[in-house]
Amino acid sequence: IRKLKRREAVVSTQSTGNNKRVIGSLLGRYDKGVVIITESFAVPHQETEEEVSMDMEYAMRIGELQKKVNTNLYTVGWYSSGIIINEYSSLIHAFYKCQCPTPVHLTIDTLMTNQKMKINTHITLPIGVKNGTEGCIFTPVPYTIQGAEAEQVSLKFFQQLRGSKKTPNFNDQEQIINCCDEMISQIGVVLGHIKQVLAGEAPADKELGRQIMEVVQAVPNLESDTITNMLNSHMQDLLAVEYLTYLTRQQLAVSARLNQIL
Repeated sequence: IRKLKRREAVVSTQSTGNNKRVIGSLLGRYDKGVVIITESFAVPHQETEEEVSMDMEYAMRIGELQKKVNTNLYTVGWYSSGIIINEYSSLIHAFYKCQCPTPVHLTIDTLMTNQKMKINTHITLPIGVKNGTEGCIFTPVPYTIQGAEAEQVSLKFFQQLRGSKKTPNFNDQEQIINCCDEMISQIGVVLGHIKQVLAGEAPADKELGRQIMEVVQAVPNLESDTITNMLNSHMQDLLAVEYLTYLTRQQLAVSARLNQIL
């Protein structure tokens, strides 16, 4: 199971009422036996010691609306805050089993026990006697968390501020310079390894060489003048957008003052 960037949606809807947990639907797609979770939304429900109820119509309606926006999205399971799986979990899981063949149940420890946001993923396996009493058991399955490159840059920036009392600097130019410096440092490490392999000081790795070749081929072969023209064109577009934004802001301010006078 591969999850992408949806933990904040679960945390932001953490229950503050009588319910002990928040539940919601997981949306994503299937790719060669792998479930890729990309979206989620909370589903209203009521849970007491005697019974549990959820708004199934709401879950199906929002799921259909999400699919209209992105036709590649499917309901792939459900999530809940907390790490406890109780007898009501199987009832909720049964509803999602009608939406997809093998729903995934994802739990997130929003209380951050041991200062960690523990995540578990499960699927169910049938148990019981044939033509008799039947049930299901939640079985853990492995998962990985991946994010877009833009998200990784932001997360790395905030990780650097961990434990620091200084005011964060959100200067875009400085962030670009830092990223370029880090990239140059990484290129130096790769070049150093290549030189060691060519000199026979380090063993050759075919898989590593193939990955380096893919990175080199992904870099566009452009002349410096072409890159400069592209940057200048992008800068002009950015200035035009900022100018139009300024004009719009001024027009709204003038309109608000005229409404107050009239």
